[in-house]
Amino acid sequence: MWIPVPSHTRLWKAFNDFCHVPLFGGVAILLLSLARQIGEPRGWSVGRPYGLAFIGVVVLGGMSEGVQSLSSSRYADWSDLLYDVLGAVCALGFYVTYNRNLTGRGATWRKAPRRQLAHAMIGLFVVVALSPVLIWAYAYWDRAMRFPLLCQFSSAWEMMFVQGKDSELQIVSPPVGWGKPRVDTVGHVVFYPTHYPGIRIEEPYADWQGFSRFGFDVYSELPTARALVIRIDDAQHHNEYVDRFNQAVTISPGLNHIHIPLDDIRQGPVGRELDLSAIKTVMLFTVNPPEQFSLYVDNIRLE
Repeated sequence: MWIPVPSHTRLWKAFNDFCHVPLFGGVAILLLSLARQIGEPRGWSVGRPYGLAFIGVVVLGGMSEGVQSLSSSRYADWSDLLYDVLGAVCALGFYVTYNRNLTGRGATWRKAPRRQLAHAMIGLFVVVALSPVLIWAYAYWDRAMRFPLLCQFSSAWEMMFVQGKDSELQIVSPPVGWGKPRVDTVGHVVFYPTHYPGIRIEEPYADWQGFSRFGFDVYSELPTARALVIRIDDAQHHNEYVDRFNQAVTISPGLNHIHIPLDDIRQGPVGRELDLSAIKTVMLFTVNPPEQFSLYVDNIRLE
């Protein structure tokens, strides 16, 4: 509709998913109204239009996901069908509590305490559907509060933005040789012998302007040095090697403090400057390790 929307962040996806609830709730009411107009002259029972409206939502929701599965620019997410059904249940259930055409046992849902019970259950369903949006909103707020720390491996909230690729990542106590208090926590990364095992920080705090260095700490219990690659993408990155910042650093046995000037990161892409106001991804990985090994990582930050 030519309306600018936020980029495809995790929060925006969670919000889009939730929007299936009110959208298909509205669809259910429209289908209910249509079924009632068709059914009243034919003497349908009061409950039959509700059943047809519900079936219509299931069919339309399934068709919409099926069509998306055939598209190269979109993808089907069958969990969205659950949101569609939930929207229909909430809307039709709420409508029942005000339908004066219901008689017999159905009419009891218009009266207390059943009406209040139905409204409470509908409200609970909506809150459950909305909970991923609230969770991600808090995670983004927590990310903003920690900045300029990008990842400190200290809470489940920050780990929502961190994932391993061909590796195993755990929050653990620091190794004895590091010298950090045992009450602190660090990230323990096990790199598997594949092409590019490592960790990925998706959607770090995006605006790095006003800082001079990117840094992190690494502790190695290995007897020999290892190479670790830092990759940083911005929002304009088109997935070409020359269109991002890449730098290999040597991780020696013991504690390593890694610092990289942001000016070097800015000049990373060939033919343009990396946009320090729109950082998208930070990756730490190694290339084709001959065997499994592990490192301890902490305090990925800006200075």
